[in-house]
Amino acid sequence: MLNPLRSLPGGRNSIALAAGFLLAFVIWWVWPSRPRMASPAETFSPPGELDRIAYAVQNARAWRVTTLGTMHGQAFQTDQDVVCPFDSHTVTHTSSASGQTTMAEESVETKDMFYAREGTDPWASQPRPATDKCRGGPMAGPATLLATLDSLKQSARLRQGSLLQFQGGACRVWEIIAPSGPLGTMCVDEATHLPYELRFGALRVQYSNWNLPAAITPPAMPSTIHGIMPEDSQPK
Repeated sequence: MLNPLRSLPGGRNSIALAAGFLLAFVIWWVWPSRPRMASPAETFSPPGELDRIAYAVQNARAWRVTTLGTMHGQAFQTDQDVVCPFDSHTVTHTSSASGQTTMAEESVETKDMFYAREGTDPWASQPRPATDKCRGGPMAGPATLLATLDSLKQSARLRQGSLLQFQGGACRVWEIIAPSGPLGTMCVDEATHLPYELRFGALRVQYSNWNLPAAITPPAMPSTIHGIMPEDSQPK
C-alpha cells in the first residue's frame, strides 16, 4: 500500500533542482563584484522592463512550466500545468543514457486535496489546503518566477539579444547581466511581456500555454479513504 505522505513534493528531483539553482544564485551574490563598462554596441533594456514582465506574470491565470536539468548525471523533465488559483498537475520524467524515458513521479493538487504517486504505483491522497499559485506565478527552479524577477531587479540588468521566431509567435532574448558578468538569459514576448524561456547555467525553464483554458481533473481513486483501506477490507 502506498503511503500518501511518501510522494509529496520535495523529493529527490526537487532537491537536486533546488540545489543547482541555488548554487547559481550563491555564485552570483558571493562572487566579487567589479564594475563592467558596456561597449557602445550593447543595448540594455529600457527602465522598467523587468517590472513589465512581472506585471504580465502577476495577471496570468494559467500556464505550463517545463523544467529541464540533470540529477546525478541523469536527465529529467518536469511539466506542471497550473490553473489559478489552486489547481495543478505535475509530472516528472527521467531519461537514461540510452534515451529511455521513465515517469518518476506525478501529482495533482486541488483547493483542498493532494494526490500523488511514484512511477506506476497506485495513487494516494490526503487533505491539504493548497497555496494560491497566482501569488508567486509559475516556478523558476526552487523559487517562483515573481521572486526570481524581484531578485534580478535588485542587482541585474537585461542586455538585448536576438529575436527568436517560433510557431505561433516570437520572443526577444535578453541576457541577464550581474555585476560580475552574464548570469543567464530570458526570452520574452515583446507584445505580452510574458517569458517563454529562462536559463541559468544548466537549468532551463520553458513557459507556454499562458492564459489558455485547461481542465485539471483529480485521478480516479479506489474505494479507500486517503490511501487507507477500509477496516472491513483489510487482510485478516
